[in-house]
Amino acid sequence: MEPTRETGSTEISSVRSRALAAASKILAQRGVDELSLRAIAENAGVGIASIYHYFANKDDLLVNLAILGFSDLHRHINVFQGKPEFTSPMQACARAYFDFAEKQPALFSLMFNERLLANHEALRDAENKVLLVYQAAVEKDPRIPPPQKANVALALWALGRGIAAIRSSYPDGIQPPEISAKLFAGISYLLNHPE
Repeated sequence: MEPTRETGSTEISSVRSRALAAASKILAQRGVDELSLRAIAENAGVGIASIYHYFANKDDLLVNLAILGFSDLHRHINVFQGKPEFTSPMQACARAYFDFAEKQPALFSLMFNERLLANHEALRDAENKVLLVYQAAVEKDPRIPPPQKANVALALWALGRGIAAIRSSYPDGIQPPEISAKLFAGISYLLNHPE
């Protein structure tokens, strides 16, 4: 099923936006298991029928929320690429990617939900667009031989997906801080290790 499309109506945009904002809030505070359409409708201040009018089902709403997450990640990467403390575009992109995962773990896990990705081409397309931005940054790094640049980008991206899976495996998606610290220290070492 493809994500719901905007029709230009202010009412539709408002109901959709309110529903997605409510879903985002519930996801961040209580996790995906508490994300029911009824809870979203109550939190958004709209009737459940309105939710069903604009989203075919819960998966449709989740896919739309995950697609918005990829848009947010794209913006996050752009912001980090403008920060002077990063010595390379690859370092900035990787830090943005993992910073996003750390600050929005539930959304990050939803974006990489295997079932949703396997069943929704629009979500795979949203991921691929951000992966291409990430790959472009990796390709600017002179330490990586040209034939390996795309491979390195994909490997780092997959590492992020793995982090999402690890986070999702803990109750409420809350990973012990010592595990997070080790993961990010290891990633930092891999990104900054001299040749």
